[in-house]
Amino acid sequence: MHGFGVVVTPGSDAVAHEDWELRVFAISTLVGIERIGTGSGRAIREEMEPAEYLRAGYYERWLWSTEQRLLRRGTIAEDDVDGWVARLRAGDAAPRREDPVAAARSVAATLEVEPLLPVASARFARGDAVRVRRMRPAGHTRCPRYVRGATGTVEAVRGADAFPDIGPYAGPDEPVYAVAFASDDLFGTSEEGRWTVALDLFESYLEPA
Repeated sequence: MHGFGVVVTPGSDAVAHEDWELRVFAISTLVGIERIGTGSGRAIREEMEPAEYLRAGYYERWLWSTEQRLLRRGTIAEDDVDGWVARLRAGDAAPRREDPVAAARSVAATLEVEPLLPVASARFARGDAVRVRRMRPAGHTRCPRYVRGATGTVEAVRGADAFPDIGPYAGPDEPVYAVAFASDDLFGTSEEGRWTVALDLFESYLEPA
């Protein structure tokens, strides 16, 4: 989206900038691995009130969606988080739990590789010029807004995966392509220089250029 400052900033390639951000990442990962939450974190994050979504940082959005997933499963109650925050502010020590078995299970699940399925039939091939469709989906989508309408070049056919815009993540399998775009075509020229933006995009997002 336009109007949010430069795209490349010092430190923007860092995974996190504060310890609490890594803790939120770990909690979100555990919610999925241990199946104690409901729904897709990505889709739920898009339910945030728009002004709050734009104000929040990356991991603040993750924290909000993780809490929502736990609430919807019934793992925590509506006032639990406020109660924990109040106790910490009052001086209570942060609770800790040592569970080597759960830790090992989580590490193993994180290291699992889930390759994409083979592609039976692909509409595009390496080197093809493609244009991202201009669309305004009513629900969840994995097609970034800033790339819609832009033209790029297919660099590879990644494989097939479940189309995420239905369900979400309940649609039929379809090809996923690695598509390269020039930064100038997406964001305009700037003092930041020119670079290549590579995105993995589902076939439904693309049309011949």
